[in-house]
Amino acid sequence: MVVDFLHELSRRLMTDNDARHYPDLVTFAYFCRKANLRTLSQRYRDAEYRSGWGTLAHIAPSNIPVNFAFSWVFGMLSGNSNIVRMPSKAFPQNDIFLRAFDGTAASETFRSIAVGNVFIQTVRGSAKLKEIVAAVDGLAVWGGDATVAEFRALPKKPRSVELYFPDRTSSAAIDVGAYSALEAEQKTKLARDFFNDTYLVDQNACSSPSLVFWLGEPAAIAKAKVDFWHHLDEELHRQDFRLDTVARLDKFLDLMDAIRTTGASLALNRYSPDIWCIGQPLPKETRLRFGQFAEIEVRAPSDIAAFLRPQEQTLTYFGLQPQALFLALRSGSSNHAIDRIVPIGKALDINPFWDGKDVLSLLSRRIEIVEGRENAAISATA
Repeated sequence: MVVDFLHELSRRLMTDNDARHYPDLVTFAYFCRKANLRTLSQRYRDAEYRSGWGTLAHIAPSNIPVNFAFSWVFGMLSGNSNIVRMPSKAFPQNDIFLRAFDGTAASETFRSIAVGNVFIQTVRGSAKLKEIVAAVDGLAVWGGDATVAEFRALPKKPRSVELYFPDRTSSAAIDVGAYSALEAEQKTKLARDFFNDTYLVDQNACSSPSLVFWLGEPAAIAKAKVDFWHHLDEELHRQDFRLDTVARLDKFLDLMDAIRTTGASLALNRYSPDIWCIGQPLPKETRLRFGQFAEIEVRAPSDIAAFLRPQEQTLTYFGLQPQALFLALRSGSSNHAIDRIVPIGKALDINPFWDGKDVLSLLSRRIEIVEGRENAAISATA
């Protein structure tokens, strides 16, 4: 029934004219297709021996749309009822999702799912939310380190299952030889994919790159940089991208903080009012958002490992072989690992393997069945 519900939800979203304007919502709808869920189920051969923990509470980040929906789906597929705290910030995607959910849940066929899944909004520090956390059987928290610390400290059931996704950082790697060989329309598509990974969520997502590695010879890199950022600027104009006043202020504050932590001046390249690039490595704790990127030039994939930050999550790539990239990174560093290596344009594609965790397995329990010797003997003689 869960798969049928999600497939119908997917159908409603994919035929919704408003939903088509939001790549993250389209990605979510694609994930919920029956064919995709059947493919996913093949990874879980022991599914018939698995059961949910009961009721889960999901705490979504306040500044990322659609993340809450993926967390909810993972809870559903794990066999749980779900109470989902949605983002406090108003996103059009949220309204579109709820409209599709309500339409699907209105069917008598899905009555039990409608009753067992609730979407709420609360203020930070809500007493009611604390009551919910204390009463549920499990908790999935997506947010910054401070949010994780806050929810870790709250009273919970002794057997409560807890899953936390704290602050992470991510990068992109572009092979300039492969980039230079692209036709103009292919460069436009790559710029659009990069936009969706970054500007679509103001780089607030843990998987949005804030650091770009350029692989190749210095002269070729210099030419590719100018061309890539030019195509990205054109994409920003096509998307009619604008930062609000608060975001512009935060962008300056992030830059000032980078200067403070570096203790020196920075080489800042402003390719456009909305594209700022810092041409040098930054302290590992530096945060860049709202169209700011650090750039590092390297000759080979193995050189990237030395610049990976302790909390690195995703490396998006273009023009590189992912398996070879993985092996190069593993051989180049014994101290830092990375959780995801995906093509540029796929940074925000959440799946049940996230932050190195198998989310569906962690949000469900496996029932162990051990057959005694006497039962085996009876079976053999039957």
